[in-house]
Amino acid sequence: MHVDEKFMREVGLGEMPEDEKRAFMEHAEEELEVRVGQGVGASLTNEQMDEFEQIAGTDAAADWLERNVPDFRETVARVFYNFKDEIRRERDAILA
Repeated sequence: MHVDEKFMREVGLGEMPEDEKRAFMEHAEEELEVRVGQGVGASLTNEQMDEFEQIAGTDAAADWLERNVPDFRETVARVFYNFKDEIRRERDAILA
């Protein structure tokens, strides 16, 4: 799940001016992280959230999510798909 040149082409923003594209890509990446976090966080208990916060940003985080969130990969894929679809629908407004 990355916002890269391929992603930008897929959502119709490949021709965006380079400086705007870089800024958009950074913002989109941050937004995706927030949305995935919300999707995953909805299925965690308070204790699990505390435990995850201890390891967030480390190499152990992905393994922990795989063990504790059975539908982690599906959640990420769904959020990513929906985000891309949203950007496609808003393409004209983004480019304006």
